Parts: sequence; C-alpha cells; structure tokens
Amino acid sequence: IPATRAACVNRFTRPLESLGVAVDPLLSDAGIPGELLECPEALVPLDRAFKFAELACHAVGSEHLALHLGLRHSLDEYGFYGKFIRESRTVYEYLHKGVSLYNLLITGQRLWLTRHGDQFRLNLATAGDPGLGSYQSHLDTITTTIAVLRSSIGPFWTPAEICLAYRSRENLPESDL
Repeated sequence: IPATRAACVNRFTRPLESLGVAVDPLLSDAGIPGELLECPEALVPLDRAFKFAELACHAVGSEHLALHLGLRHSLDEYGFYGKFIRESRTVYEYLHKGVSLYNLLITGQRLWLTRHGDQFRLNLATAGDPGLGSYQSHLDTITTTIAVLRSSIGPFWTPAEICLAYRSRENLPESDL
C-alpha cells in the first residue's frame, strides 16, 4: 500500500500555517485526519498526501511549493530516517543510505542510483502518471538532497542536470538552489 510518514506531510503544514494558509480544511479535503499528524511516524496514504500537496499548491498559487519549503527544512524533520542519513561521513554513504532506506519514509515511490561513467544519477519515480502532488515530493527530495550535498561538498556545488517528469505550467523560480 503506497504510504508516507506523517512527518513528510508536516514538512508542508508548519510553513503553510506561517504563510497564513488554513491547513485544517486542506487536510480535511485531502482525507487526512489532523490528529494523525501528531505522530510523525504514522502512515498516511500516499494518494491523500499527494492530494494535500496539490491543494496546498493551489492555496499559495505556486506549482513549485516544495522547492520553497525544501529550502527551509533540515533532515531532522524526517525522524529516524533523516537522523540516520545525516550521520553519513561521505557523499556516497549519504546517497547509498538514503536510497536503501527510502522505503522507511515513503512507499509507492522508488529512489535509486545509476552510474554513467564517472557520474552518478539519483533517480526518483512514482507509480502512475506524474501529477502536481507527486511533483512536490520529487521537488522536496531533490531540494533536500542538493542542500545536504552542498553542506558537505561546498556551497557552490550544483548538479549538472535536473530532469523532472512533471511538466509544470510555470517556470521554476530563481532560488539559491
């Protein structure tokens, strides 16, 4: 059953509240009981989490909400998963742990590494058609990964290429990323 941890949904709720967005109606419309989010390790059906992310995007008027939110967060918000991968000593160890334990955080998505010569690619896929909600998950994962790698490698490191399956109607905004 595709699911995500409540901690992943909470990554959206707190910043939305700080922007003045009424989160409870969005949770209700997505079919997520608000009290479920009080337990970060609780499971939320992935389709409901994606619906919530989509509703949140509409509420703030941006298809790239997770890009902005991802720049504000740390790995600690991912609970055990975040703590475990944050303790990595090398970039390879970080990526390997992140990929191998990703299903502790989200099921119904797949994260994997591929090697192309002297380059590695971090790949992320969601079953079904890529929609606005799953796009938020992809953006959050990419943003968090780049931010963590920059803190390890250096602030000016950037991936050579980023490819996203979702075709947004608006351009990606300029960011520190």
